[in-house]
Parts: sequence; structure tokens; C-alpha cells
Amino acid sequence: MEEESMEEEGGGGCEAMMDDQNHNNWGAGGYGRHLLSPDAAPLGDRFLRGAVAGPPAGPELPAVPEANGVLRGCEPGGAAGKAGAGAIAAAININASTSKFLMNVITIEDYKSTYWPKLDSAIDQLLTQSPGDYIPISYEQIYSCVYKCVCQQHSEQMYSDLIKKITNHLERVSKELQASPPDLYIERFNVALGQYMGALQSIVPLFIYMNKFYIETKLNRDLKDDLIKLFTEHVAEKHIYNLM
Repeated sequence: MEEESMEEEGGGGCEAMMDDQNHNNWGAGGYGRHLLSPDAAPLGDRFLRGAVAGPPAGPELPAVPEANGVLRGCEPGGAAGKAGAGAIAAAININASTSKFLMNVITIEDYKSTYWPKLDSAIDQLLTQSPGDYIPISYEQIYSCVYKCVCQQHSEQMYSDLIKKITNHLERVSKELQASPPDLYIERFNVALGQYMGALQSIVPLFIYMNKFYIETKLNRDLKDDLIKLFTEHVAEKHIYNLM
């Protein structure tokens, strides 16, 4: 599969990478309460400090002479040796995970040339499908695209692109209705409304991460409400008198 699954990205990675630009209300929603703690350092930093500091200091022990270059009582098989090895291994895993995530950084150019075109194509198919049609798109792949873009702080751009995309579609729908014969006007309006509401049943869930971590927290709105409002403004209000 071209895109990795959400599990490979790590659910915690998204929340850890979010900044206040797109998520300034996390504290109220509970998504980033750990960021409000007295120790606001990243989880990896706190873990490493704990690994270095070790357990609380006990009574000072007398120096132990070396035997063949190894301190007695500090053999790898001892409890202290095992604890130290475990801490080092965990630290290495954290560093490796962080490096992997940073190597997969999505730039704005990547978003525009690779990720948004996939979303754009899927939205097109969903907006124009007829009831009962089979749409040959990978919902998992589209969901993963949205998830990665949100984690890489492209929520604002993605939301803007989505609104522009759907607005342009609805303006075309409105022009087609204006050209409809009077005897087909009401029927075609009902078809357009049903088709659009059916598309929202797929579009809104696909953009659930953008809705949760940007629209709800920063804009204090809901994606479905915004998209219904677009239909009202660009189609329904322009044709209400003719329908009546």
C-alpha cells in the first residue's frame, strides 16, 4: 500500500506534534493536559532525565575495587545492570522513533503535489456519485492522508482547500439548476440535495481528525455544519423563491 496505516505512524505522534497554531484549546478539551503540567518538557525528554537520574539516592556505598576492568557488584547480570540496560534500550527506541517521524516530514510542497491531489480526487468522486454507486477509492488511504497532514500541521490549508473545492462544486450545481426546465426544476433540486447529503456521510468521517483537532478546537465549529451551510448559501437560498 502506498500510504502507511495509522498504527505505523503512532497515535501519540500526532498529539505530540500539534502546536498552538492549530490547537490552542487543547487544555479545555483534555487532549493536551499533559502540556499544562509543571514539567512541560516532551515525554521523551522527561523519560531520559529519569533514566539518567535513576532511583532516589540511598546510603553511600564504599568504593569497590575493580577486577579485570569491571566494578564488582555491577556485573550485567545484576539488578542494577539490567535496569541500566533497559533504560538505555528504551532511550534508543525513543530516539529511533523520533528520527523515523522526522524523516517523514511533509512539507507544504509535498502536501500540494502529493497529498491534496489524492484528497481532491476522492472528494470529486464522492460529490458526483449516484445513490448506490460503488466508488473505487481506498477509504483507509484517504483517512491516512488526512491523519498525516493533520499531524504535520497542514490542517488550516487542508480545511481551506476543502471548503474551496466544495464551494466550486455547489456553484456548478446551482448553475445547472438555473438552466433546468420548469417541469424538472423541483425534481432536479431534490436529486442535488440528496446527492450532496449522501456525499457528506462519507466526507465528514474521512476528515474526522481535521474536524477534531482544528475545526472544533480552533474555529469552535463542526465540519458537517459548515458543509451544510455551504449548500444553503450557494444553492438553497438562490433557488428558494423559484421552488416556492
